[in-house]
Amino acid sequence: MAARAASGAHALACLRPVPNDRLEIRDDPAKGRGVFARQPIPGGTLIEAAPVIIVPAEQCPLLDRTILHDYYFQWDNFDRSGRGAVPLGLVALCNHSRRPNARVRRNLAQDTLDLVATAPIAAGDEVTIDYHCPLWFEPQD
Repeated sequence: MAARAASGAHALACLRPVPNDRLEIRDDPAKGRGVFARQPIPGGTLIEAAPVIIVPAEQCPLLDRTILHDYYFQWDNFDRSGRGAVPLGLVALCNHSRRPNARVRRNLAQDTLDLVATAPIAAGDEVTIDYHCPLWFEPQD
């Protein structure tokens, strides 16, 4: 455990946040809060590397009974059988789209959820992702 803590501490000490001056949080009348580009973002750009809190699999059903249900990601599996990850960044506020312009990549080495542009995102456009799970709301796009 001490070795894991030491290596985890080293990894976190080396983690450099991606500058977020290119993003802002705004309210969308149809979707509520969302993440929007303040400046153009080229496809393939790492938009954010959000550190996560890893939630043990047995505690995820507890999260499902809270508001955090809407904001946490699956860490191990997409079938909701493994651990969860609560992101500490703007990726948690990205809205769903059936035609997303970004994706979330699990970075197991850094314990981050990396938000990556899959297409060019124009200034003023919302940064959207596909949740890859059964939706609990009616999609707005």
